[in-house]
Amino acid sequence: MKEPLEEYKSVEELELKDIGQEFPKVFRKISCPSCKKEVAASNLNLQNNVAKCGGCNVIFSFEEEVESVRAKKEMKQQVLRPEGIDLFFYKDNLDITIQQHFQGFDAVGLLFMPIFAILSILIFYIGKHPISPYIPIALSLGSLYFIYKGLTYSKNKTYIDISDNFLNIKSRPKNFKKDKSYRVDEVHQLYLKNAGDGSGYFTLFMVVNGLEGQKHEKLFTVNTLSKAKYLEQEIERYLNIEDLEIPESDV
Repeated sequence: MKEPLEEYKSVEELELKDIGQEFPKVFRKISCPSCKKEVAASNLNLQNNVAKCGGCNVIFSFEEEVESVRAKKEMKQQVLRPEGIDLFFYKDNLDITIQQHFQGFDAVGLLFMPIFAILSILIFYIGKHPISPYIPIALSLGSLYFIYKGLTYSKNKTYIDISDNFLNIKSRPKNFKKDKSYRVDEVHQLYLKNAGDGSGYFTLFMVVNGLEGQKHEKLFTVNTLSKAKYLEQEIERYLNIEDLEIPESDV
């Protein structure tokens, strides 16, 4: 049986890894700040970073443009696609499928919740101080939930679909996670943070421009730094977002 959200994919679908993995060439065209006319190369003094416009004869510095090109050339090395992430290009949409990991909280719940459930049942039936029946019932239901998550681990996937207008994120099965949708023209930047719970996981955040100012949206958590950096890299590349330093990032 096909996975949810994969049924609509057809033979027109093309994996991005077949398109090529190189970043676009780094270059800048110099335009006159006065008349906006593009300046010919013969009017550029690369030694002093000074140019003369052939249209309005204005002399100006283009040092900032040169520094911008140098910075992009020194940009961090491209991260190759790690195992557990698939990229597809479907009718001008970027479609990403992420195989979700079994999180530390789930592992602890799967390990200890059944033990607590069994102990609570024994205490309820044979203990000297019987407890409320709601306790073993709640613990048993919790155990079933974590066992279900363990059995369906391989089916837990996060789907990211980016079109010209929207960036949509969906988890299937949902597991109490809400679907998220953002307007592409409001996406300012993406950045990474350590999950902060000692698990070694990393969370991808997105800076969104709103009417009341910028807000930071938590998108999802992955279990390796290479996955996190790869997802940040590919989403920013598709949206044509320049990778900038964000104060909140600690990676």
